[in-house]
Amino acid sequence: MSGAFSSFTLVVPIDPSFRSLAPDVATRYTELVGGSATDGQAVGAAVLAALERIAEHSVVGAHVDLAFRPEAGGVHVELSCDGQRESISVTIPVPKR
Repeated sequence: MSGAFSSFTLVVPIDPSFRSLAPDVATRYTELVGGSATDGQAVGAAVLAALERIAEHSVVGAHVDLAFRPEAGGVHVELSCDGQRESISVTIPVPKR
């Protein structure tokens, strides 16, 4: 993983019309820290699945806080909304030299 990328947070409304923003950001972030397009899609899919689980138990007008951080071997994302929490860690293979 590249040390040039730092952690960041993102707040997204749980409303379905905005929900796709988080997986899009997760996909791009994964690619920026050294993952492949396939790795990015895996992280984006994991974030979307977590958002869907959280949305089932959220109130109208709620938002999801997402905290992204690179790890030595992948990407970690913490999601929280109305007391619910999900944690995602996706390993990204190290490129062969």
